[in-house]
Amino acid sequence: MGLFNPGSSSGNVRAKAQRLELLLGLLGFFAFMAMLQLVILEVRGEPAVGPALLLAALLALCWLVWRSRRNLDV
Repeated sequence: MGLFNPGSSSGNVRAKAQRLELLLGLLGFFAFMAMLQLVILEVRGEPAVGPALLLAALLALCWLVWRSRRNLDV
């Protein structure tokens, strides 16, 4: 009974949902921090292409994880 194999199949879906929720929270936090960095760089007038691409990637990952979580039957 390991971390990624939580025992019975009835709890397996709930465990997967919890892992996706955790991943969504982490991605959301880092997306928020990337957005703050992007706003600060834009206000200062500094180049912000890299942080903008990072934010776009994090938001895309958030959306994919959210869709995966939504498709689970819990």
